[in-house]
Amino acid sequence: MIKDHEIYWKVLNRGEEAFRRNEVRGEIFKGKEKHTEYTKFNGSHIVECYIIKDKIVVARDKIKVPISQHK
Repeated sequence: MIKDHEIYWKVLNRGEEAFRRNEVRGEIFKGKEKHTEYTKFNGSHIVECYIIKDKIVVARDKIKVPISQHK
């Protein structure tokens, strides 16, 4: 565990439905070690996490989260 660090998140909603609803997003915001959200719609979502120490990005990761309707 990195001490004296900050954690930032970026949740990117994109795809046809996000554009249609005007809910495309991708802002970076300060958070905690765990971030939970619930999706409003199907589509391709991406979540990124950044660890900042002394104003330098020391770690980052990204995961694709495809949301689709199961029938």
